Amino acid sequence: MDIEKIRYFLTNYKEKNIFTYENYQMLIHPSLSPYKDLILQIEDDIRLMPRISKTGDKTPIKFYLYDYDKDIYSKSEILAFIYAAINPKFTIIEGLDKENNSHFYLKLNDIIFDPSLSIITKEYIYNQVFNFKEAIKPEDLTLYLEKNNNLAKYYKKEKQKYFSLTLISSVKRRFKRNVEEEYTLDPQKYAYLKSHFMTDNFILLRSILTHARQSYLKSSNIALYPTVNPSILFDINEIAPKVCVLMKTEYNQNWSYFTNTYNNCYGLSIMFSLFDSSFKLVQGGIYYERKRKDKITKYYFQHSWLEKDNYVYDPALRIVTLKELYYIFFQKQKEYSKEETESILRRIGFNLTHFEDFLNGKQIGGNMSIMYRNLLKKVDSPEMKEQGEDLLKLVRKYNN
Repeated sequence: MDIEKIRYFLTNYKEKNIFTYENYQMLIHPSLSPYKDLILQIEDDIRLMPRISKTGDKTPIKFYLYDYDKDIYSKSEILAFIYAAINPKFTIIEGLDKENNSHFYLKLNDIIFDPSLSIITKEYIYNQVFNFKEAIKPEDLTLYLEKNNNLAKYYKKEKQKYFSLTLISSVKRRFKRNVEEEYTLDPQKYAYLKSHFMTDNFILLRSILTHARQSYLKSSNIALYPTVNPSILFDINEIAPKVCVLMKTEYNQNWSYFTNTYNNCYGLSIMFSLFDSSFKLVQGGIYYERKRKDKITKYYFQHSWLEKDNYVYDPALRIVTLKELYYIFFQKQKEYSKEETESILRRIGFNLTHFEDFLNGKQIGGNMSIMYRNLLKKVDSPEMKEQGEDLLKLVRKYNN
């Protein structure tokens, strides 16, 4: 059986003669683009997978995102049971290949993940190569392992009655530890964040602030710290569309509170606070540093967010977390009630920015362009007052 050709067929992949390394990456059928979140989770699971011992015939047991080795195909049973243990969304399927040999893979609805082929595809395509034999549901996994000890044969440990159960339990325990280490804050990680701030779409910072998986943070979800009341999402989901419709309809600006948020902290937070006064606008920033050669330069990243009760909702970072945790990194400069925000907008017009620095003529984000300097000169002008009043009228209109 030509494993390479099967991988290509099942994912509609065209073999590369240039950039041949792409032939050995995990292959995903192009029809699965709407399932980005699921694919991100699979990739994240693989990244956090603990080391697994080689089998009795010295085959490395590995889940491949890159550098696929077809020798792993014969170990499909081990991979399927390990992955189902750490991600119980999937059902294990025992199938039969064209030579009538048992082959194991994973199924979620009509999506197939075959770690021994390192592919993700649709069931109707996969069934053209593999026939269904038996399904092992997530809730039956432990009992199945206990009864069959089916992984022991790969390690020549058949005499150890609970070998398979022990192996899977060990993987689950170490996987859980790897996940928790991602968001555990220690002095080394704090120092790393200070020197690598913004280099990865804030992914490490957001993980620490929410205890959320990186796959979840790379999606369009708003991540909540575990003790945050999920009802806050109802407030966000009620206000966010109103703001976005206003901005698109009246200003032809495409805003979102769920995607492409990082560069719009001021706009998202200011407008949200105008629509819902129970969320207080807060502005401040975070100190970080960059090392070039032997010189360390310190910087201050100006920022804007929202607070309600003991929570921080940061619409740019798409997180809701605890104030005490957030303030380990961010420093509050000033907070504004809805009335104070409205008063400032009547002075500075449609300039959704860092209020105090703008009013004091300071640089915001390093911007000292001619356009910015001209804006500073217009503070308290009739033009600015008209802009501000127009915006506030629109807020009242769209908030009904």
